[in-house]
Amino acid sequence: MASSGDTRTFALASLLFLAALLVACSGNFFDETFVPSLTVPATTTTTTTTTTTTPGVSTQPGSSQWSSTIVASPDGSLLYVANPDSGSVTAVDVDGRVLWETSVGAEPTTLALDRPGGRLFVAVAGDDQVAVLDTRLGEELARLGTHRQPRGVLVTSDGTTLVVSARAENTIDLFDAASLEAQGSIEVGADPWGLAIQADGALLYVTHLLTGELSVVDLATRTVSTVIRTGPENNASRHVALHPDGRRAYLPLIRSRTSNADLDFETTIMPRVAVVDLEHERVITRELLGLDAVDQPVNMPSAVAFSPDGSIAYVVNAGSNDISVVDLDKGFGVGHIDVGINPRGIVVTDDGSTAYVHNALSGDVSVVDLDAQVETHRIHVTTSPLPSDVLAGKVLFNGSFRTEMARDQWITCASCHLDGDIDGRTWPFDDGPRNTPPVRGLTATFPFHWSGDRVDLFDFQKTIIDIQAGTGLSDEENAHMAAFLG
Repeated sequence: MASSGDTRTFALASLLFLAALLVACSGNFFDETFVPSLTVPATTTTTTTTTTTTPGVSTQPGSSQWSSTIVASPDGSLLYVANPDSGSVTAVDVDGRVLWETSVGAEPTTLALDRPGGRLFVAVAGDDQVAVLDTRLGEELARLGTHRQPRGVLVTSDGTTLVVSARAENTIDLFDAASLEAQGSIEVGADPWGLAIQADGALLYVTHLLTGELSVVDLATRTVSTVIRTGPENNASRHVALHPDGRRAYLPLIRSRTSNADLDFETTIMPRVAVVDLEHERVITRELLGLDAVDQPVNMPSAVAFSPDGSIAYVVNAGSNDISVVDLDKGFGVGHIDVGINPRGIVVTDDGSTAYVHNALSGDVSVVDLDAQVETHRIHVTTSPLPSDVLAGKVLFNGSFRTEMARDQWITCASCHLDGDIDGRTWPFDDGPRNTPPVRGLTATFPFHWSGDRVDLFDFQKTIIDIQAGTGLSDEENAHMAAFLG
């Protein structure tokens, strides 16, 4: 009988031959189909442990699936987390032991497991690729070329197709999940990001970052059958989750109220979750979750998960570092849970007792007792490679939880400059309308402001105080912000 090493060697050789054959037979890389390519295995740090299986997250065939920054193994004993700043993926067991951390490239955004749970697909947005990892050891098995900026990734319910959203080129890229052979692309609207698929695998749901729209894609015909508009001012839509009943989709997002001429701190950026009737393909206005009303002021809803019976929604808020617990039957909040810094993803155990929340900027996973509604502890998954002043500035930029930055957690810098980029809006400021510019590398793009009235980055203290109603930053904190923006 061949050893596992012989088997892997044969498999890699076969895939290399297939890749070479495809390259020889293809023309331009993006003419009709993609050419998956193999690279050498990534650098891997592995810790071998004995794991204990505990109640976990259902990822069985036929269940609804959506793209996420954190996923669980089919038996629920392991968690896999994408670390954007570290450029890595980490596997931990639910008891907190790190099994491995593998470098995958620039800005891994979301990940998905194949149905057996042996391979992990990672959308590596900064490299325009999907990395394929062996879940047992964290070794890189293959690397697939995609259109630019892959953001969402999932595997269809029957396990046959890998689906990838490519934000920069407005496409959905398809691959055979077994052979990794490219299956072509589907054109969709601007800025596709979050993905979800129904249990029968017929329809794919795609969020659009800057519009809050939800595209319905028929995978049989490979066409967009419907575009559902959740509201003209909705924005920052990175995620969609399907309710356990399969009839509703939930989109955490914000309302960017450019129609609000006063730009009051408490009426400009509104945290909400849009609810879509999937059968009739329309927004259910009466079920809209205005999180400031049903819970308390929170900032940047980023992900949502449900109790097993679907009666409770757990909404993760990236800017205010917390979870809004909402009773969906009654339509109001029943709890509020503080977690780590910049939470971006969540999974809930089969028995509904525990949630695992991925905190992007504190490099850990919050373990939450859902019965007691409290964070019990955190699991460390990565150490940020960013210089300490840059990381401190990034935390300030993305956070509303400190009174220096915002009053009552309403607004962050990232509420308008999404991940340091644009929000696609024109705002009615006192000195005239201004559209939102990107702020990455701001120190190299003087003048720093459309009005030309900011001498240096420290002058943006005025925005923090006047727009966000924060008390203002110290000189040291201003220096941290400048280090991040520089």
